[in-house]
Amino acid sequence: MTPSRLRRSALVLAASVLGSVLAPGVALADGPGYGGTADSLTVQWRLPAGTTAEGLAVYAVGFKSGSPVKLRVGAAAERPVVADAAGALRVIVVSAAAAATPAATPDTTVLPVTDPGAAGRLSPGTSVLAVGQTPAGALRTLVGSVPPPEAGRGLPDVAPWAGAAAVLAAAAIWTRRRGGAALSRATLRYRHPARHRA
Repeated sequence: MTPSRLRRSALVLAASVLGSVLAPGVALADGPGYGGTADSLTVQWRLPAGTTAEGLAVYAVGFKSGSPVKLRVGAAAERPVVADAAGALRVIVVSAAAAATPAATPDTTVLPVTDPGAAGRLSPGTSVLAVGQTPAGALRTLVGSVPPPEAGRGLPDVAPWAGAAAVLAAAAIWTRRRGGAALSRATLRYRHPARHRA
């Protein structure tokens, strides 16, 4: 390979690795809706402030401002929740068996669920259903599910950093080899014959 072709291929390789590291990844599994509403309902694990009970944060958009929305988690009964001025829901779902239930805030509703699932816990895969009206008056149904809890750091968290470290190591080795060869050529080119000493 010629040096220019080698240089070009190294730049293409570095750009592709850098692009794959910096590109936004696939969205994490956080209980997406089904149909055309995948971006309208989000369900995430959240530990309510001031408690040790596990909880779910349910965020939904696209409802009529101030309208009642029926929210159902698993086999529990439907509970009415009022949409805010923007037509969004911000609900913290906690188990009713929890010792302390967090207090509601002006923009977040706390919803204790009496039958959260097996052994009184909110379990992954449990369905979350939000039914209400759109601003046009049509029926809006959003369906999601409880995601699996976080299990700590894994391969997807480490892979971009390992790739970036490999690219930096390859660039350092390539620069060192290229720099060493250029330095030896420069010293050979500018070597002057020894002068005669008197």
